[in-house]
Amino acid sequence: MKVSLNWLRQYLDLEDSAETIAQILTSGGIEVERIENLNKGFSKVVIGEITGLQKHPNAEKLQICKVNVGEEELVIVTGADNIRLDDRIPVALCGARLPEGLKIKPAKLRGVESFGMLCSEKELGIDSSAGTERSKGGILILPGKPPLGMDIGEYLGLNDWVIELELYPNRPDCLAMVNVARELGTLVRQKPKLPVWADLQGPSWEPAESPQILIENPELSWRYSALLVEDVCIEPSPVWMQNRLRAAGVRPINNIVDITNYCMLEMGQPLHAFDLDKLNGQIRVRTARQGEKLVSLDGVDRVLESGMLVIADDKGPVAIAGVMGGLDTEVTEGTTRVLFESAHFLGASVRRTSRRLGLRSESSNRFEKGVNPYGTVPTLGRVAELLKELKAGRVVGFTEKVCHLPQQLEVKLNLEKTSRVLGFEIKKEEMCDVLAALDFPYEEVQKNQFAVKIPSYRQDIKIEEDMIEEVARIIGYDQIPTTLPGGSLTQGHKNPAQLFRRKIRHLLVGLGINEVLTYSFVKKEQDFKWGKQSKSVSLLNPLREETGVMRTSLLPGLLEVAARNTARRNLDCLIFEIGHVYLAKDHPIKELPHEIAKIAGLAVGTTSRHWLNPQMEYDFYYVKGLLDTIAEHCAIRFRYQRTDDEKLRSLLHPGRSAEIFIGEVKAGFFGELHPLLEAEWGMERPVVFELDFDLLAGHSSENIIGRSYTRFPAIQRDLAVVVQDKVSAEEIKSRILQLGGELLHKVEIFDVYKGNQVPAGHKSLAFSLKYLSPERTLTDDEVSSLNIVILEAIQKEFGAEWRK
Repeated sequence: MKVSLNWLRQYLDLEDSAETIAQILTSGGIEVERIENLNKGFSKVVIGEITGLQKHPNAEKLQICKVNVGEEELVIVTGADNIRLDDRIPVALCGARLPEGLKIKPAKLRGVESFGMLCSEKELGIDSSAGTERSKGGILILPGKPPLGMDIGEYLGLNDWVIELELYPNRPDCLAMVNVARELGTLVRQKPKLPVWADLQGPSWEPAESPQILIENPELSWRYSALLVEDVCIEPSPVWMQNRLRAAGVRPINNIVDITNYCMLEMGQPLHAFDLDKLNGQIRVRTARQGEKLVSLDGVDRVLESGMLVIADDKGPVAIAGVMGGLDTEVTEGTTRVLFESAHFLGASVRRTSRRLGLRSESSNRFEKGVNPYGTVPTLGRVAELLKELKAGRVVGFTEKVCHLPQQLEVKLNLEKTSRVLGFEIKKEEMCDVLAALDFPYEEVQKNQFAVKIPSYRQDIKIEEDMIEEVARIIGYDQIPTTLPGGSLTQGHKNPAQLFRRKIRHLLVGLGINEVLTYSFVKKEQDFKWGKQSKSVSLLNPLREETGVMRTSLLPGLLEVAARNTARRNLDCLIFEIGHVYLAKDHPIKELPHEIAKIAGLAVGTTSRHWLNPQMEYDFYYVKGLLDTIAEHCAIRFRYQRTDDEKLRSLLHPGRSAEIFIGEVKAGFFGELHPLLEAEWGMERPVVFELDFDLLAGHSSENIIGRSYTRFPAIQRDLAVVVQDKVSAEEIKSRILQLGGELLHKVEIFDVYKGNQVPAGHKSLAFSLKYLSPERTLTDDEVSSLNIVILEAIQKEFGAEWRK
């Protein structure tokens, strides 16, 4: 927001410099980005009129001008070819200084003395809109009949400073000059002299019978007000208005358009002027239909999308609501009747439309940040006042449609709480002084308890803490005493969950596995395949299609990393990730999703790290060894079981995959990728695993159980049985350990066989049983007896046959 200091001084009696005012605003929480002097450094440049013009006798491209500068007539030689008799132009007198450092002196050009210089906008460092069409590329031709001899800086409003505010989204009210004046008046304890319409709530115009207003989407447009004006006279706006517009960075066009821009800058309410004779029938505030078109005021043919809010008549869209009007209904030199629109549109709708069309304007900037819904009619009152002052038209009627207006908000403000929050005592008189300076109506409902009514233009104040912040701003942040934080000091350290995560990370990195970090947003199809579709959280506005949902499994991200490496001929990939997955609690989503920590890994290709076998292939057994190593370091034991989950069996190799249990609780799964999926990812036999990291941490133990080596010898027995294919070797192994009791020290599977000697649908499992006692030497008889008990039990329970 560019704030003209001259304009601001219309509302406040300010003698301070621009730098001082900027400091006051900044200390009050309104950051100033920069300060600009509109006078780029020229002096002794006045308005002159060309009274004589003839060719130079000694130079074909030069002309000799007689210029009346008020008190005298000067002879000036110039090379400009765009000047005419009676033109009024800026003249740099002898002794003048220009922005480029040039000092004007009397000079003789080809034998003719010249006493000054005619200036272009470039030489003065000003906007070309200050001149007529003939000014382009040449001397600045001033429109109308400006006073001769008047300082050009004063005439064009260049003896002014512009303070550019860096406004944050919570202060959209300061996009209006009257509210900047209110803000500064509060900080300097001065009541601003505002336009009468700045505080009025209702009009007193005759109601207009037509056009009728229909709001089809009241959730996107709360209010639509319109002022009807006849006997419109299109001409340039007065110099003072043009100067203020240019200071704010807006190009003057004509009196009607300039009034809309001026009132928007002054009151903060965007306006639009329609040529009333070009509107057909009702005014409809509705969403666009897919494929509708509109040529906007910038001459671009816009294709509209469904959901974009537009202003339409009976024939179709005539404006993009809150963004820009249409070319077909613009105000032109032939316009005699005008409809001034002053409406309230939902900021989110305007922001969405502006972004989709790639079109931003001063209007959309204000609607996006939030516009006062009570400001539509007062702004039209200011329009009517300026129309009368400029004799630009006659107001003949007013019409509006109101769907919703929020109630005035009342906030409770407690003196003791304010003092406690700010950290120093605030007296009751100081509190009342702040509320009076803010000009917020208030009353003391209880002792030291105030009920404050928040004006509609201050949409950033919602709760008591917002009002406490206002008290701090107005009193001054520098009044808050500097104190050191209290409390006892504690030594920083990692919590158990962080220590466990670091332990597992260091373990896996030490085993030669690379850690990766993948996006929490993944492709919907892959996440539904590996995760839980019923718990999925879809993004309303994803950055791209490949990141449409929050992940419910880590594996799609790891597969993507491995596939990308494989495609670039990095064929050996051993990676893991520890991260969160996100599970929705219900649909539609009303609460934040549940976050669960997972650890996942992937191995594909061969390794050159193993010193025993440099070309060892990553396979099912290699990954199982990694998982056993993790379990060993966590002081837990994994139990592996063939999966009956149909979804998992479709993703993993049916014969080289398993579910992982800790006790009776499922902790995860691992296995080779299903052969049908290998072509999809472009990899051969990748092996993956995924574990519930929180479950792993909950069952792990830091306690180490030490046992001394026994001095008594162990006895080993081998046991081979034939069972059906569906019988799990892990189940038989677990049962053997239970039956062996304290004397059975260890059981290992050392052979799995299928062949001619084994019936179809069966397999041979060979176990090595190690018996050991820490107290005595075992005898062959007791070991043989225990072995027979074990054999008979598994024959009965599993239908096993002893293979001798």
